[in-house]
Amino acid sequence: MSIGKRLIDLARSELNSLLDRAAELEDDVRDDSWGGGLEGLSDTDLQAELERRRRAREEAEEAASGPRARPSPDGGARRPEPPRRTSAGDAAIRRAYAALEVPPGSDFETVRKAYRRLMRKYHPDLHGGSPEALRAANELTQRLTESYKLLEKQTRR
Repeated sequence: MSIGKRLIDLARSELNSLLDRAAELEDDVRDDSWGGGLEGLSDTDLQAELERRRRAREEAEEAASGPRARPSPDGGARRPEPPRRTSAGDAAIRRAYAALEVPPGSDFETVRKAYRRLMRKYHPDLHGGSPEALRAANELTQRLTESYKLLEKQTRR
C-alpha cells in the first residue's frame, strides 16, 4: 500500500469520526417518530415513510401557493385573495425549502443542518437491502442535494 493511499485512508477515517461527532451533537434536532433511525425498518415501512414525507411536502407546497382568504371591505363574507405573481425561481426555492423540511427564509446554517440530518437518514448506503429501497433512497438523496445546492446559492448571495 502506498503512502498516498494510507494518507487518504487516514484523512477519510478522521473525517468520518468528525462527522459522527457532529451527528451526535445534532441528534436533538432529528425526528425520532420511529423510535430511532430508519436502519431497522423493513423495505415496505421505508417506502411508506418516504411516501408519507412526499405527501407532507406536497401538502405544504399547496398550502404555501394556494389562495388565501382575506376579509372584505364591508366586513361580510370573505373572498379569496388573488394569487400572487411569482416567478418559476420562487416556486423552485419554496420546493427546495419544503424538500429539506425547513421554514422558507431560513438561514444557510439551518439549511445545512437539515440537509446533513436528512442525508444521514436516507443515504443509499444505509438502504441497500433491496433494489427498490436503493432506488428510492438514490432518488431522494438526489432531490435533497439539488435542493441544498439551490438554497446554498440563494442564501449566500
